[in-house]
Formats: sequence, structure tokens, C-alpha cells
Amino acid sequence: MIDILLAIGAFAFMEFVAWSNHKYVMHGFLWKWHKDHHINDHKKANENLTYHPGLEKNDYFFLVYAVPAILLLLFGFWFQISELIAVGIGISLYGMAYFIIHDIIIHERLNIPFLLKLKTNPFMQAVARAHMAHHRGKNVRDFDNYGLLVFQFRFFKNQN
Repeated sequence: MIDILLAIGAFAFMEFVAWSNHKYVMHGFLWKWHKDHHINDHKKANENLTYHPGLEKNDYFFLVYAVPAILLLLFGFWFQISELIAVGIGISLYGMAYFIIHDIIIHERLNIPFLLKLKTNPFMQAVARAHMAHHRGKNVRDFDNYGLLVFQFRFFKNQN
């Protein structure tokens, strides 16, 4: 039971890690990696700009997040420490959720029809509105959306 709670806790904690890294690292000293994600998003939204789909420097962050999860899983299995395995699983599940929601559902970087159908879910619509407000903010509050799954309640109400 403790391992399940650790996995859930690690998953939940990763939202805070993603929020803080997005705000202070991606929009800070590693902006050079993250910048192309914002530029490419604007290119996709603007018919006058040429957008070239494919990998972005921003994708390096997947590796940065994957390394701790892989190490926790390796050491957990090697030394038979179930708590490390549980935390590694929680981090990995968050990474999968982030990839599916952010890259497939919101930015449509891969065409996977059964996942794209999730765009009609009210929670996914709110997640997408909050994320796109960060990318194309209309007011200063919009740029405060650094998380993915946790965001201001106003995005549930705002259907624009």
C-alpha cells in the first residue's frame, strides 16, 4: 500500500516540479532550449510564418526528467528497494501523461486519433486553454500558467 501512495505522491509532486522548472529554468537560464517551443507554436498559429514540424530543443527536457526516473527504477530493481521503484513509476507516469496531454492533445505534434478525441473532454479543454494562454496571453495573468494539470479555475469557466 505504501508503494502505491509513493507512486501517487511522486506523480503529484511532479506537477510542482514541472511548474517550478517551467517558470524558473525554462523561462530562466535554459530559455535557449525552451524558446523554440514558443516560437514554433506562434508559427503554427500564424499562416504567414513557415512552421517546420519535428523535434525541438525543448524536447531535451524529456531527457532531463527521464534520467532521475530511470535511475530510481534501475537502483530500485538492482537493490530490491520497492520504494525507489514506486517513485520511479510515479515520475514515469507523470512523464507519459505530460507527453500525451502536452505534445499530442494540446500541440498535436503526433496524429493519434483516439488520443486527439480527448480534446472534447471539459478538463482537457480547460488544460488546453490554460496552456495556450501561457503561449498567447491576452493579459499579464495569462503568462502565469506554468503548470499543466493544476491551473486557475477561471479556465474551466472561460470557453473562449
